[in-house]
Amino acid sequence: MSLFRLIRRNVMRHPVRSLLTLGAALVAMFLLVFLRSVLTTLDDSVKSVATNRIVTQSAVSLFVNLPASYQPKIEGIEGVESVCRFQWFGGVYKEPQNFFAQFAVDPETMLAQYDECQIPADQAAAFKADRRGCIIGETLAERFGWKIGDRVPILGTIFTKEGAWEFDVRGIYRSERANFDAGTMYFHFDYLDEMLESEKAEGPRGVGVFIVKLSDEADPVAVSDAIDALFAGGPQRTRTQTEAAFQAGFITMLGNVPSFLGWIGGAVFFALALTLINAMLISSSERIRDTGVMKALGFSNRTCGLVYLGESLLLSLTGGLLGLGLGYLTVQPMRQTLGSTPGIALPFYDVRTDTAVMAVAAALLIGLLAGIAPALRAARLDPAEALRAEV
Repeated sequence: MSLFRLIRRNVMRHPVRSLLTLGAALVAMFLLVFLRSVLTTLDDSVKSVATNRIVTQSAVSLFVNLPASYQPKIEGIEGVESVCRFQWFGGVYKEPQNFFAQFAVDPETMLAQYDECQIPADQAAAFKADRRGCIIGETLAERFGWKIGDRVPILGTIFTKEGAWEFDVRGIYRSERANFDAGTMYFHFDYLDEMLESEKAEGPRGVGVFIVKLSDEADPVAVSDAIDALFAGGPQRTRTQTEAAFQAGFITMLGNVPSFLGWIGGAVFFALALTLINAMLISSSERIRDTGVMKALGFSNRTCGLVYLGESLLLSLTGGLLGLGLGYLTVQPMRQTLGSTPGIALPFYDVRTDTAVMAVAAALLIGLLAGIAPALRAARLDPAEALRAEV
């Protein structure tokens, strides 16, 4: 009888216990893969931002608006190619649970600055021409079933008016990089400003942030320092930083997410290890006489030890590979769910190759940790004592 066949038959001696252990390994490994994939996706969203864009916000808080008069002054700084106004709108679609991001922007400048926002030319032109027009990401369009030409009512929470704000969908864009969310609506800043100016709506005046695109030869640090120095005396001091730093700031607003997810992943790892160790110790205690019989029949100490080590590795690797496979199978559903979840927005969620390698390595390590003690015990067991043991 081959060693692998012996291992396989011993594993199936208690099918219920083996299946439960496999299930625990599958769930634990899937959680490890999912948690690490969230971390790598968040990291990719920061790394994928353009290097020629910087963000100017209030030095006091992101929730304090800047004067609109800052725009031409920023445009006059050497190295600045264009400046786009961005204003968080914060409305909801019909019900509070239908929340998603909306921004008032300068349409022509915004589309020129963000080449990762892919939209057909005719839809872009229609958006620019319609004062009440908007463009939406494909994830958002799929979430609510919206199509071009639909009129979308948005209930204002920060910017309020009698009845709902109404926007006409003029385009549906596709995002090519993880930093640009496909679950967002963009509409005309001028439309928002006109409504506030005419007192048909109420809300804070000013600009949330200025997105500044730099010329090819410009130094981001030097331009950032020049902008902040220009407004150092007020009326509102500014804080200018790279888009990568700005994106990272949003992640930190969620709390210390990497550490939190890391602690959960570590707990899952040790829970799986303890589960498998417990199962293997119980199995080895139940089979002391069997080990004695094997040695009496001429099986070597090494073979007796390898049987237990092989069983542990087989359970751990099988469960781990099934969990990894489940991780790959759920990539698309996770993209749809996370891509439309407020405060998370991970439409580019993916399981990277290094995550798969980590998962396999973790399964191997757990299998070795769980199998080493029973294997050493079996190898050192005296056959006469084993045959006399009461189990």
